[in-house]
Amino acid sequence: MSNVLRVNDQLSSKDLFDAFKTQLTKDFEQSNFDAEFIKDLEPDFADIHEKIVNELLRFKKKADSHLMQLLNRIDISEAQLRRYLSEHQTENRLSTIAVLIIKRILQKVVIKQHYKRKEKQ
Repeated sequence: MSNVLRVNDQLSSKDLFDAFKTQLTKDFEQSNFDAEFIKDLEPDFADIHEKIVNELLRFKKKADSHLMQLLNRIDISEAQLRRYLSEHQTENRLSTIAVLIIKRILQKVVIKQHYKRKEKQ
């Protein structure tokens, strides 16, 4: 639960949330996923999680290769995925993957912003 609170705190920053949505859109589109749902996201972990799970479910019916392409694009390795899924065996697989996606996108955005600030100094 504390992880969700920390993510929500980070998403409450408008600049960070806008960057999060931009990165998420880019990764989804470049992996042949529909990114239309992203523009209506609110800075709330539960809302984001639910919408990503729904999008993954929609594409799950088409092909697993799209999902792996998305995870590779986001930079989630197969080893990391296996480890995370084994640690969360009681949870729905796509729900667990959605959590990984949110955390990794947020991590990428925070790192980019950190280095942008460093460059300006």
